[in-house]
Amino acid sequence: METKYDEIYKKIWDLSPHHNSAQAYQELNRLTQELIHIYDLQGRLSEDPFDSTRQRRLSQPFDKLYALLKDSVCLVTGGLGCVGSNLVNELLKFDVNRIVVFEKNLNSPYTVERDPSISIVHGDIRDAEIVHDTFTKYKPNYVFHTAAQRDPGYAESHIEETVTINVLGTLNVVKASEYTGSVKQFVFSSTGKASRYFTEEVYAGTKKICENILDLFARQSRVKYSMVRFTHMLDNSLMNEQLKQSSERNNFVGVHSPGKYVTAQNKEEAASLMLGALLYSQPRQCNFLLVRNLEWPVESLEMALYYIKKSHRTIPVVFIGNPLGYTEKFFRGQMDWSDPSELNLLINVYENKFRRLNAEGDIVISRICKASQKVIEKSFCKLERVRGESDMKFYLIEGLRSIVEDTLATVNKKDTVDILTWGLHKKYLEIEKSKVSDYGAIIPMMFESLEGTEYYDQVVGLRA
Repeated sequence: METKYDEIYKKIWDLSPHHNSAQAYQELNRLTQELIHIYDLQGRLSEDPFDSTRQRRLSQPFDKLYALLKDSVCLVTGGLGCVGSNLVNELLKFDVNRIVVFEKNLNSPYTVERDPSISIVHGDIRDAEIVHDTFTKYKPNYVFHTAAQRDPGYAESHIEETVTINVLGTLNVVKASEYTGSVKQFVFSSTGKASRYFTEEVYAGTKKICENILDLFARQSRVKYSMVRFTHMLDNSLMNEQLKQSSERNNFVGVHSPGKYVTAQNKEEAASLMLGALLYSQPRQCNFLLVRNLEWPVESLEMALYYIKKSHRTIPVVFIGNPLGYTEKFFRGQMDWSDPSELNLLINVYENKFRRLNAEGDIVISRICKASQKVIEKSFCKLERVRGESDMKFYLIEGLRSIVEDTLATVNKKDTVDILTWGLHKKYLEIEKSKVSDYGAIIPMMFESLEGTEYYDQVVGLRA
């Protein structure tokens, strides 16, 4: 049954390509004001939808961290970025001996405290020589790797740059940590997008490859490796800033589409996760941490309407469609529905089986499913040898495909049955106006992993 929302959305979709026409623009304005009125009646625009997210804080066992970090040398890649700079300022509280900020962009809008214990090294993580020399000179004990190309849209048009920074740059930092001999622990900043079972998007793919690389090194190294998964970071949010600026300066606010929801966190939570990863690391195993209580996701359209209302301007919302880097459809089987009270977009069903909480109950600790050493090494060795946009993307996706197929052969088949049942249930496909093929290559990969087993007959009917 078509709702009032659906009717308005359909009209906005139809008119959006013609928003430069005076008549279409006027009607888009009317429809936008109608949406603002409806959302307002529901109490959704009375305050910034992300206000509570901005105020959240995670527990931080200060005494334990102080005992660990006092008089140590810490190195932070991307240390003048949003998360990195906040982490640097937090580290100062623990009486560390030195903080080495390794940063490519010295003109960053973010700053660190003026402190004699901070040394700033201008360098690019893609330059293996300067990375090696920096580690040799300063001999860090704790490495926090936050440097990355983080824009999913940019990644799709700058594939080689993104892969060389995110994957090969990470390898340089890992190899320097292994070689130096001083490094005790290594913490990597990943993304909730890496929880996808498989992805063909470049940014998410680079982070997923890196998680497997870190996991591989953890299994065979004296260095303890751990990771954190971030979601939408409010303090440097590309989406949030674009919506806000458009509402204040442009004659319309572009939104990808209705029904696009995002979870979010703040930079203080991010720093607490990075520090907490030190306490929950384990020898020979790469754990990841994430915020447990991310609250209900916020619709990007709701944010656009909030900013338009706040601006006191009469401008319309225009639907611009999902650009590359944001096209993969959300798969309901991504989340573990056996306990709906603990649903979290940053951890998938397989990983949820390893899930535990910190003592304070506000951080989830888990690990990824392990792929074989041979498969992981083959995936990044090929990326080290190739250059060019098309080859980089091909070997990135093929490497991921091999890793996923390898892990699907070892996971609990009952979990795969649950994933397919939750994700491809006819009722939910109808509600979401989806079909099986919308979820890409992962669905046939999962079915193939069940072929020849006792579980296949339980799901074969879902393929239609």
